[in-house]
Amino acid sequence: MKIHSRKPRNWLINCICLLFFLGRCYALDAYSRFRVEEGTGPVTAAGTFGYGGTCYGVGEEGADLDAIYTEAIDMAQVALDALNNYANSATVRATVQTFLGIKPASETSTTVLADHANYFTTAKNVLEAIIAFSNGKGLEKPGLFCDDSWRWKTKMVYSQSTGEMTTTTVSEDTGGKEQWNWWSPLYRKHVGTGEGCINNGESATFGFTCHEEGAQSITMCPISFSYPKRYTLSAYRSGEKVVPEGKALQTYMFIPGILLHELAHLVTEGDVSDIPIRIGGSAAKKAYGAVLVETLAKGLPEYAVQNADSYNWFATAIYIDQCDWSRGKCAKTPSCLAFEALGEDYSLSSLINGRGE
Repeated sequence: MKIHSRKPRNWLINCICLLFFLGRCYALDAYSRFRVEEGTGPVTAAGTFGYGGTCYGVGEEGADLDAIYTEAIDMAQVALDALNNYANSATVRATVQTFLGIKPASETSTTVLADHANYFTTAKNVLEAIIAFSNGKGLEKPGLFCDDSWRWKTKMVYSQSTGEMTTTTVSEDTGGKEQWNWWSPLYRKHVGTGEGCINNGESATFGFTCHEEGAQSITMCPISFSYPKRYTLSAYRSGEKVVPEGKALQTYMFIPGILLHELAHLVTEGDVSDIPIRIGGSAAKKAYGAVLVETLAKGLPEYAVQNADSYNWFATAIYIDQCDWSRGKCAKTPSCLAFEALGEDYSLSSLINGRGE
């Protein structure tokens, strides 16, 4: 009787575990959480071949969107866990100050400065919103595109009901405020005048987010799959690859971090933006990249927590936890000092064998 009584119980436990596992898979599946455009061929108003922005076979190595999305969510979770562990880690406190500008009450305090408590709450809310999004909450299946051909630059107004071009110009429709804008045949909406995927040798856009109601989407620009050429940092997180002492965090720019940046825009409906910063007498630049993120955090913490790339670089610093990145460069913690800094892309196995990867 004991044997027979156990079987249904084990069966029930196994079913519960399976359902839990399937639930997590759904939460981390880019194709379930987003509407991913995979159509190929010419972009047409009717969508005969697809609506543009295709993610079919993107990247030189054929990027795995699921893996990129999953790692972006993992980064957000690790960063959120770090904030929840703020009181127990001096390294976390220093890293929070470096990239988010949030200071402790004193050099020896384990609590946040009272004047910065709201900033700390804001940072947690943003990361929690990203995690909630991954679990199916919030926006329902926003778009995920891999270039900006899903929208057309036009000087004419299109009909949202038929998708056909009208005889009215954008200038006439806006009273001269705009001469042109973008039209999306997929969403049958005009979606603003943002620049899109620029890569002109002087500047480049790695991704952008559309907040137009009914057309919410993230576009990962082609350069994001080619310039960093780093699809994952998992080997650095696991310790298989060793980060050299003194290596700048900016070196570890990678695609999931770019997606995390865009997710911060998406889930906050644009409340987290790209904050411009002016250094000396130079022209204002948006706080992109680890160095400008650190500069923004040092001078304007109230804006650091409203800057999308601040979350990218804070999460990256926490994610590669073999270093203390609170000075913007890798400083080895005692547990990592046994490894020689032989250069980037050395793995533990190759160190043992005395050669690079």
